[in-house]
Amino acid sequence: MESGEYYVVVEANEDPNCPRLIVGYILDGKRVEIYKNQETYIVVNTKTEKVLTCIGYEHAHDVFKECVRTLVPEGRA
Repeated sequence: MESGEYYVVVEANEDPNCPRLIVGYILDGKRVEIYKNQETYIVVNTKTEKVLTCIGYEHAHDVFKECVRTLVPEGRA
């Protein structure tokens, strides 16, 4: 997973009605990101084109880690 890059976006003027990016990971143009929307966490995986809703941050983080693993080709892991 060292060949990819983690990132966060910090915005001063956040709209409470819009999802807020918590953390992301990019590898070869594919991204996995965690967003917080009110009391829900959303994990977006652009490789599989899936959006997963999670109740808590721990669950979202576990899903995020698994999705990051799917970005890394077997030969690079």
